[in-house]
Formats: sequence, structure tokens, C-alpha cells
Amino acid sequence: MDINQLKERMDILLASSVVSTKAADISTLSFMHLQSYLKKDAIAGAEMLFTHLPTALTRIEKGELVEAPHPALLDEVKQSPEASIAMKEIDYVQQQWKNQLPQEEIDFLLIHYTNVLQINKGGN
Repeated sequence: MDINQLKERMDILLASSVVSTKAADISTLSFMHLQSYLKKDAIAGAEMLFTHLPTALTRIEKGELVEAPHPALLDEVKQSPEASIAMKEIDYVQQQWKNQLPQEEIDFLLIHYTNVLQINKGGN
């Protein structure tokens, strides 16, 4: 996924009222932040993350709650060498959001970010 594909995805989600403008904007900034970290124009396997992120932010705006991921899965992800980098990316999202995300959303984002980081090891 590159920035143009991300923008197309955000446009579709916005047009169908699935995500808010604020959520789409923060997701776009977060994508560019991850691109910068990875030193890649195209981020392999990023589609799930950058669908989950804007929908999660929109849910939070609406006051909707989400159940936590399975504890065994979360424990496994936390053991990954990429988990600490994933948390830095989530911290960036929270800085843009200007609020702490609910722990359940952080946990899901940790799973998604860690997966994307594992897929994209090594940069260009």
C-alpha cells in the first residue's frame, strides 16, 4: 500500500460515512510516519492496519467500546522484537489524537502494527 492507495481507501471510507474526517486525517499522518520509519514508499500488508485505525478512532469519537483481543494472542505479540516500535507508532497516533486511546484499541493496534513491522523488516 502506498500513499495514493491509502488516500483512495480513506476517500471510500469517508464517502460511505464509515470514518470521520479527523480519523482519516490522523490515519494518513500515521501512515506517513510509518513510511518514514520504514524508509519505504509502499508498506506491504498495511491494508488491515489502515482500515482498523480510522474505524477505531471513529468508534472512539462515537463513544463505542470494543472487546479486548484474546490474551494469548496479545501475549505472543508482546514478545515480538517489533512490539516496542509498534508502541512508538501507537504513541504517535495518540499524540495526533491528543487523547489516550482505550487499552483495548491499543492492544488491537499493537497486533496490527507489529504484524506490519514484521512483514516490512529491513527497509528498501
